[in-house]
Amino acid sequence: MSAPMEISMVNAAEVNTSEQNGDPAPSPPPTLPEEKVLVSVEVCLKPSSTARIDDVRLSVERMLEKRSMSYVDGPIPVPIDDLFLAENVQHICVCDTDVWLENRDILLFWQVKPVVHVFQLSEEGPCEELSGDGQLSTFNEWILPAKEFNGMWESLIYESGLKQRLLRYAASALLFTEKRVNSFLVSWNR
Repeated sequence: MSAPMEISMVNAAEVNTSEQNGDPAPSPPPTLPEEKVLVSVEVCLKPSSTARIDDVRLSVERMLEKRSMSYVDGPIPVPIDDLFLAENVQHICVCDTDVWLENRDILLFWQVKPVVHVFQLSEEGPCEELSGDGQLSTFNEWILPAKEFNGMWESLIYESGLKQRLLRYAASALLFTEKRVNSFLVSWNR
């Protein structure tokens, strides 16, 4: 358990004042902790898992806090001593670290704030839309995230930062659509 936090109030009579003008003496600026880097951690659930996403996220965050490790792209082994994670998690992976690795060689555990994304792959496969005569498939539709596409994003190799810009662009386009932004007022390439 953590100890209670001590809170103290400054008594107005104890405040030092400047002798020249009677104004309070300037206090030193508060020291801000070094800004932590957000790191995406993907957690793929097993097909048979019925665990709640929030429970898995909290369990993975606790597991990451316990480990003293550096963060680079790639898999993190699922701990076999944690039965909850061993029963429910297929794999854990640190993703898209190329953006913040430009400035640093390796990020250590105290420099990062892991952002855990939990998902379960769809195993339904594609749904087909048949043409008017019932012969040809005009397109296939997948429920995402689909097991057929698992690992494809990681296999794409682009210049540094391009994947993150692409994701931000897609998120902005979705936000514009959700907020029903008039495309005549704000235009973007669709």
